[in-house]
Amino acid sequence: MPHTALFFSQQLTFSSHSGLPVKADAPMDVYLFNSNNIASEQITALTAQYLHPQEQLVFAKRKQLQAKQEYLASRVIIKTYASQFLGYDFDSLTVLFDEQDTCLKVYQHGQAIALHTCISHSHGQVLVALVPVKQSATPELVLKPMQLGVDLEWLSTKRSLDKVAKHYYHSEELRACMVQAEDVTEEMSKALYSKALYRIWTLKEALAKAIKQPIAQLLRDNVFEYCLPLNVHSGHYEMLEKGDKRQAKAFDLSIISDMELTDNANIHINILTGRLDQDFRSVK
Repeated sequence: MPHTALFFSQQLTFSSHSGLPVKADAPMDVYLFNSNNIASEQITALTAQYLHPQEQLVFAKRKQLQAKQEYLASRVIIKTYASQFLGYDFDSLTVLFDEQDTCLKVYQHGQAIALHTCISHSHGQVLVALVPVKQSATPELVLKPMQLGVDLEWLSTKRSLDKVAKHYYHSEELRACMVQAEDVTEEMSKALYSKALYRIWTLKEALAKAIKQPIAQLLRDNVFEYCLPLNVHSGHYEMLEKGDKRQAKAFDLSIISDMELTDNANIHINILTGRLDQDFRSVK
């Protein structure tokens, strides 16, 4: 199965930044932020300062602290990007889910702006992909549909995907995962097989967002066949948790789009290490 091996390779690169960087020649800008660093006592003030009233209504439905942190972080990152690099006024922007088009959109005064976005979050980590649309000569903006999906999953050492995989994964997917675990020790084989199962999951989740289909409808289908005509970049990321033990926490990421890329270069992930209320918003 040579054509499936690429889906398990590391096709993402990472670098850390205190501010919000943008690469002019990149096909998309992708950011990763640990929203767990937003202090609980700051939530109320930051929400009032950075969220539009419509966003605050959605935010109020989040009951868990982590869900609030993730929502706040994603909106600030998206609107800061649109403000600093696309010239929009931060306070005039609203990031809302379009139920009809089943995707996230950025609005200014009720009109979608020239920016495609997709997000994912897991255990406080927030992944944001942004693709600006090149403006045409005409004043009317038509935001053409785009296939863009991202997924981020914590590789839990306590939660195995074995049962889900045996019940739902396609036979070719299972075979490909087994190949990833060959020719190593038994202990390493189990770890590699588990990682491979998570890779299939992030591919399915990202694909579901990209082609706007419920994940339940794609669980039994062969994700490799769907992905062949698309641009797929996946990778593995580890972070050290705060505290005395400093244990590593691992995540799997997949990014899928129908963008025309000039080559098969890796997609770069900008890890944001700054503070949401200072380093990101140096320009307003």
